[in-house]
Amino acid sequence: MNTTLRPFTLDPVLVQKPWGGRRLTQYGKHLPEGVKIGESWEVADLPDNVASDTDDPRSRVSSGPLAGMSLQEVIAAAGDDLLGPVPPTSEGRFPLLVKLLDAREHLSVQVHPHEGYVANHPGTRLKTESWYVVDADPGSVIFHGLASDSDLVSVREAIGTPAIVPHLRTVEAVPGSFHHVPSGLVHSLGAGVMVAEVQTPSDTTFRLYDWTDEYGRAPRQMHQEQGAAALVVHPEGADSLAPWSQLGVREAISNRHYWIREHRHDEGGFELSSLPGPRVLMVISGTVAVTDLVLEEGSTGLVPACAIDTVVEVDSAAVYLEIGLGV
Repeated sequence: MNTTLRPFTLDPVLVQKPWGGRRLTQYGKHLPEGVKIGESWEVADLPDNVASDTDDPRSRVSSGPLAGMSLQEVIAAAGDDLLGPVPPTSEGRFPLLVKLLDAREHLSVQVHPHEGYVANHPGTRLKTESWYVVDADPGSVIFHGLASDSDLVSVREAIGTPAIVPHLRTVEAVPGSFHHVPSGLVHSLGAGVMVAEVQTPSDTTFRLYDWTDEYGRAPRQMHQEQGAAALVVHPEGADSLAPWSQLGVREAISNRHYWIREHRHDEGGFELSSLPGPRVLMVISGTVAVTDLVLEEGSTGLVPACAIDTVVEVDSAAVYLEIGLGV
């Protein structure tokens, strides 16, 4: 195996959203003037026909000999050095999508298609995701699933109208908390919340309600029929974890698509998981170094499979997420 492939960063894809804001500037993102940016795609390698909100849904290597290359091009050039035993998507692309989301206003109430829906609807893609709360205004919430007394008939009748809001289960948004959003779960980020989002590589979203009257937004397409068919009232795995303050490592989630570990360390050198495959490192606070790559707060780096024995150096207190792919 060629071990010259070293950890690297990618230029983020900045995506304009009606609910977005300017908070990403606090995390090192250079936003265009006068534009509401809701998403920073830190690691993205989607084909053109599956992302409606950006012209180029591919983050590209930001420096070094691979500068300007998409991850699909890196896979083609580096082979197993990047992915190791982890297979690419059926299109030869990187099998993970990682973002930072800034919700200045409520996101649309939405649902993503589950496996059964995808199997019967060509052109849709499975989307399972997880949120780590990076920052949150006091009193802000996450809409995470449906209220315990909601039933399928009532929810389906409420799609597209404010009547769906009482059906939503609200959870306080607390920095450091973690929330898994399996496919089929009705969900939304509340205003004032910023999260790191890890998901399967898909942009298939069905909107159920868009807070148009509340925020005076221009109407966007609703997906009553698709959403009604794709939602699951109480899907398995819709778990949450409270913030964690201990030093060390905790596993937030592990499924067949990806796994996430939260690292909290003081000064020193720390090993990555011994599991095979590439790693995405997202720095929540502090500064970490991987070989000669320095990652500051809000930065994301990609550690190739051939370099996972690299030690992560922390020169002061730091919190970062280590994200790997299911094998």
